[in-house]
Amino acid sequence: MSPKSPEDNDESNKIDIPSADILRLILTHLTESNLHQSCQSLSQESGVSMAGLVGPSKGQLISCAEGGRWGECLEILTGLDLQRYRRGYIDDYCKAHGDDGNNDGGAHESIITPLEKVASLTHEMTILELGDRGEFELAYACLRMCSEMLDKTLPVNGDDVDDIDDLKQDNYQNNTNNTEANLGMISSRSADIERRITALSSLRSSGGDISLLLPTNYYGPSNQTQQKRRHFISKLLSRHVPDAPMGRLTSLLQQSVKWQCHTGAFPTVQRLFQDQVENDDDNDDGGKKKKKKRKTPEQKFDLVLGNVDLVGSTDSKKHKRKSASTKEGRIVERIPSRAKQTIRLGKKSYIESAIFLPDGRGLVTGSSDGFIEVWGERRSGDNESSNSLLQNDIDFEKLQTSDLLYQKNDELMMQDSSILAMDVSHDGTMLASASSYGDVCVWKISDGRLLRKLERTHGGSGSNDQGCAVTCIQFSPDGSKVLTGGHDSTCREHGLLSSRMIKEFRGHKSYVNCCSYVILPNSSIVTRSESGGERNFLAVVTASADGSVMIWNCRSAEPLREIIPPISTSNNRSIHDTESIVSSRSIHTVIQMHTPPNTMIVVPRSDRAFLMSLSGSILQTYVRDDVQGTELLAATVSPSNQWLYVSANDGKCIVFDLNSGKVEKILTSFTQECVGKSDPSCEISGMLHHPHCSFIGGYSNDKSQKRGMLSIWK
Repeated sequence: MSPKSPEDNDESNKIDIPSADILRLILTHLTESNLHQSCQSLSQESGVSMAGLVGPSKGQLISCAEGGRWGECLEILTGLDLQRYRRGYIDDYCKAHGDDGNNDGGAHESIITPLEKVASLTHEMTILELGDRGEFELAYACLRMCSEMLDKTLPVNGDDVDDIDDLKQDNYQNNTNNTEANLGMISSRSADIERRITALSSLRSSGGDISLLLPTNYYGPSNQTQQKRRHFISKLLSRHVPDAPMGRLTSLLQQSVKWQCHTGAFPTVQRLFQDQVENDDDNDDGGKKKKKKRKTPEQKFDLVLGNVDLVGSTDSKKHKRKSASTKEGRIVERIPSRAKQTIRLGKKSYIESAIFLPDGRGLVTGSSDGFIEVWGERRSGDNESSNSLLQNDIDFEKLQTSDLLYQKNDELMMQDSSILAMDVSHDGTMLASASSYGDVCVWKISDGRLLRKLERTHGGSGSNDQGCAVTCIQFSPDGSKVLTGGHDSTCREHGLLSSRMIKEFRGHKSYVNCCSYVILPNSSIVTRSESGGERNFLAVVTASADGSVMIWNCRSAEPLREIIPPISTSNNRSIHDTESIVSSRSIHTVIQMHTPPNTMIVVPRSDRAFLMSLSGSILQTYVRDDVQGTELLAATVSPSNQWLYVSANDGKCIVFDLNSGKVEKILTSFTQECVGKSDPSCEISGMLHHPHCSFIGGYSNDKSQKRGMLSIWK
């Protein structure tokens, strides 16, 4: 008998991976990357659905069930592959009962999985709530479409989900609450639902003040309320909908590359490295051997083509730093470790606001004496192209004078009072600044020219009156308007062409700390009629010192939703008087996220921050695990939405992993480096992140500083 060839051994070690599973991994990756339309197109063309839901999508599903948004709930469930779940469930059933799964196919056909039952309960609840809202024709139409599924998966009475104790109890109570006559007349679940809707229609049509009355056991056994039934179904969805792990496709690819390196599938890398070590050993001259550091050459993998690019170990240190920070033109995101550059203002002047320019080649600061300065001069002798952006290209400690000649001539942009907030337009050409007197100025960055000035945008009527301070400002997506929030508890939108206020968003009970535009699909928290039939809907998000986040219709200025995070105030001092109508903690930072979609980071002056959906559900909580009772003062997020940087009142900066919620790193001397002294009374008032590189900055507006500072960490 001849031995097997190496090719035969390779074939025996191969694992057959179904192409459908590969497509499911790609669908999950597209969902994580916020490419929902691409995911839907791929699913429709291939006929393959996802095997489970990632954390944010499942959180949205549960939130929709709790809030009664059954249209969104059913749309998410439609993307699941119920048949794949059924096959896995039957396989587990056969193994548990010692059945090979080949015989008695009729018995297996009669098995109903828990996920199928939960999906049917969701359809049933949708139909019942349509009837409760008076949409009887639509409820009957939906019932006709779903009757076959309901009769197949659900019993005539009760819910019959075996592993939920509450349901078992409901089944027994349901049997005692129905009369023998009714049980004899009902032959299917769809007939039972039709009976309930008919009874409701008769009750509503009888007249009188009975619009809120419901027939007995309308929403379920034991005469359940609507909200109790919603909570019941959301609990079932949370338990039975499969969880898809985050980053599964990327993790598998990384493991595959590592295994190919280990087994020699990339022989070029291994062979060149070994030759280099041998040459180093051969160069030693017979006597004492000189100890040399063995430098591992850098490896670059072309995952698509399977090529390996090797960077030699004899390159200069400068090239190594640049090649380590860039990978095929893309900046690699990492966590900063120490302070590298520091911007210092004049004496008795401190920084009130700061922001990076969109191209990353400049940093704008607004000071307490009203000056606006653009920092970031290109280092002399830098031969890199103008399109590259590496860590050591820009010197942020110097004013930008080579491109901005007006700063070279000591002609700076300035206002009459402290610059409390700034924003740069999306194209990077205009800068909007807001002062403590309520004035808003719009500048052209290239020449420092004042384009518009809006006086007393928040309060103040007479010529000698000072307006309320403006604490936040943002350009509209098209750059034609600015959104401001101030100490008068309002948020206002101003047109730059007319130089007048267009809309006012009134509803907060204290200072508005941040405001922003957000583009939402019309199915997120608004109906199609409220969005005017548009596919993308422009909304406004505001956060206040009253402890609430509000979402507004940008077109009508009407509030759509008020979100109050669960902020604990028992262990910390209150920032308001005991007689104040506001008892919550101040929310100082709200950051809109692109991954997961339609989410935001909410940071109150408390011991924890939250990742929340725009519908109000909490998807992740960020709490320190080293100490308790500290307060979070300022926050920023990395461009890829991977890291959350939060400064605390104990002088440290905590870096959270946004996906897992765990503390990844703690920068212990953050406040000391940003303020210039180890005074515990000095607190960080603002943080910012570079739009492309792994730079973060922090500053304080504490008046005890001899001079204002902004420290940049790399």
